[in-house]
Amino acid sequence: MFILVNYLAWVILFITLIVFHKAQPEFETLFDRFYQLDLRTDWDMDFVRYLVFVVALGLAASVAGLGLGLIRARRKTDHKTPIIVLVGLYVFLFILSWFLL
Repeated sequence: MFILVNYLAWVILFITLIVFHKAQPEFETLFDRFYQLDLRTDWDMDFVRYLVFVVALGLAASVAGLGLGLIRARRKTDHKTPIIVLVGLYVFLFILSWFLL
């Protein structure tokens, strides 16, 4: 069960990065300026809503993984994976930046 939560955390992390990339404003390049293409200069709020949902899933997976790790790891030699902590840190920083910006 613990390994499934780890894989879920990886998948959620990649989905979060993809949705974040789709939600952010487009940056102007030399080709965009040369061909006078219209660019989206603000955040796509539909993708931002998906991003908040995916980040909440990441938070749930991180908390579940940490809880399972605390229950399961009774010996010092038990294997601990850092991805759960990294996803939790990523989610915490995202939520912090969401409220500060």
